[in-house]
This record gives sequence, structure tokens and C-alpha cells, in this order.
Amino acid sequence: MCPIRPDNFNLNHRANKCSLGERSRDLSYCPIYKAGSTTWIYNLCLLINVTEEELNSGKEQISTIARRVIPELEFPEADEALRSTKKLLVVRHPFERLLSAYRDKLENSVAGKEHGTLHFYRKYGSKIVEKYRERNFTGPRDDQVIRIKGVPPPAGIEPTFREFVKYLIHTDLANYGDDHWMPYYLFCTPCVVNYDIIGKVETFWRDQIYTIHKLGLQEVIKPRWRHSSGYSNASIIYFSQLNRDMVEKLYEKFRLDFELFDYSPDDYYRYASFT
Repeated sequence: MCPIRPDNFNLNHRANKCSLGERSRDLSYCPIYKAGSTTWIYNLCLLINVTEEELNSGKEQISTIARRVIPELEFPEADEALRSTKKLLVVRHPFERLLSAYRDKLENSVAGKEHGTLHFYRKYGSKIVEKYRERNFTGPRDDQVIRIKGVPPPAGIEPTFREFVKYLIHTDLANYGDDHWMPYYLFCTPCVVNYDIIGKVETFWRDQIYTIHKLGLQEVIKPRWRHSSGYSNASIIYFSQLNRDMVEKLYEKFRLDFELFDYSPDDYYRYASFT
């Protein structure tokens, strides 16, 4: 099931990026973005005595606080941390994660500038549009996107979900992809790191309770879910921008993530259009 891994994705190289943790609490965590990472980074900050008042102040993003207060370990310390602590990984249906990343980072360069949307447009979005926008381009229909009342609409310069998927299909994600859509098997190397606990967003509350009690942390942190989405049908809406062939190619690109964590693409084939 696991591929032969290239040298540049060995344990030593990945340990630093994938080992947010609090060693005194015997926990290392690989933060897969758009898969409950904000919640678990919040929990890790609590474990090193960052107050909830600071975390909830809104003055800094939680990820920014975490980078400031959680020490970045160098090899061999990072390698030892992975070997000597309980290792936690939380995954999500790969297609749901990709859609969430698109909607959060690329769909709207006007809204959410405090979360880096303009940066993502300049680094990725503009280049995606330049390369994949067709000459006879027409935007998605109103029933193929979600617009939130009170939020400024996109400027019209951003990539559509269809264009984003074309980019994913044709890009070597190991070298050029962003962490928000890097495949799990490359980012957190589950074929190399022997994770003790693997949770899923689909059972996030139950898995979080299990993890907290398994690690004996119930006196320090409690189950919570930050940034959960209220749109359960978003994939039905956005995948209608794609045809079946595109969904099949996207699945092939992320197939190892599907197989490793027992996910299926079948529903998404049905969401696709026939054109």
C-alpha cells in the first residue's frame, strides 16, 4: 500500500515539520491543515500553559501563537521526539479537505485577508488562472458555488474550483504543492512514522475524547471543535463544476491517501457533471 519513498521524504527530514508536540506530555502531533488542525494546535498550546484568554483574544492566529511558543526541534532532537512520544494524526476525506482548502485560501482574495487569502492568490491563485483559464471562460453557475451573506464576493480574478483541480492534477505536489493540499502520505509520512492514534474528522468528537483519555489529559484539555463547517452539502455543489474524468484523475493523484485511511471516491463521481 505504501510507495517506495524518495530520500527527500525520510523520517529525519520530515520530523521537524510534522512534530508539533509537548514532550513532557508524551505527545507529538502532525498537523494536517483543514483536518481539525486548529483544534489540536489549540490543545497543544494549552498543554504548555498558554492561557485560553490569549488563544481566544483574536490578536493572533492560533497557528502563529503555536509557532512562537512551541520550540522547533532540530535533528536529532526532532527524531528522538518522534520515537519517544505518542504520535497523533488526524485525517479527513481527501476530497473534503481539498475543497475546504480551496474555499478557505483561494476562492476569495477579498474576504479573509487576515487569514492570508491575498498571499495565496499571489503565490498560487494568479498562476493557476494564468495557466488553466480557458479562452472562452465562463464562471460557475450560481448553484455551483456558495456565497455567504455579509461576506464580500470574490473579485473575479480568483481560480474556480475546476481550475484548482486542474492544477492539482497536473502539478508535482511533492515539490510544488502547499501544505494545505499536500497528500497525507507525503506530508505526514504514515508509511514511515508509526502513529499511535489516527483520528478522523468524520468522527472528530468521539476520537478527540478517546485521545484525551488515552493520554490522560482530561484534567488539562477538554473536547472542542474549532472552525467546523456548517455546509454539509458543499462538495455536492462544488464537484458539479467537474466532470467524471477530472474526479477520476484527482482520485488517482490522492489514491494512496484514500487507500491508507479507508476512504471512497464513489459519491463524488455522482456529484460530477456529465460534460
